[in-house]
Amino acid sequence: MKQEMEIYFNKLLKEWDGFNGTLPMTQWIEGAEDFIFEGEKDEDDYIYWKPLKKDVRSNFEEIEKKLNVHLHPDIKAYFNCYWFLELAGNYNGYDLVLNPVIPGIELKDFKHETELYKKAHNDQLFNIPIGIEANGLLLVVDNESGEVKLEDYERNSFEIISESLSKLIENL
Repeated sequence: MKQEMEIYFNKLLKEWDGFNGTLPMTQWIEGAEDFIFEGEKDEDDYIYWKPLKKDVRSNFEEIEKKLNVHLHPDIKAYFNCYWFLELAGNYNGYDLVLNPVIPGIELKDFKHETELYKKAHNDQLFNIPIGIEANGLLLVVDNESGEVKLEDYERNSFEIISESLSKLIENL
């Protein structure tokens, strides 16, 4: 996973540099630790950022206990490779936005979103939310197989789009 993310982020930085001659920009995120940002906010509260390799490992023990689930290793790897504010792209015709890993916020947001997902799914966590698709479908990881699927909640249907999260990121 780390290698696929490194390739993705190198492409992202190269694209931004080629397009603007800058790092990527995002709106200022309250609660995020400052080390992810570069420079100062502009008048519209936008600021440069760059992905950084994580040098600390997030511990999922408390979350797994609270949610009564053992998370798939790909989920843990995803949250333990890089700090980043955006990971998005086109994959097999789908426009996908994966959840960011924001220093100071990442596990709080993940836990909250996963709790809401569990409540909406009869207190079951067969899948773990990891992002969204442009048309409003949820991007989830099968908590047993690691396959990445698009979930249409209203139709109660799933479409497998990748055999793994790392393969999806590799091909974004």
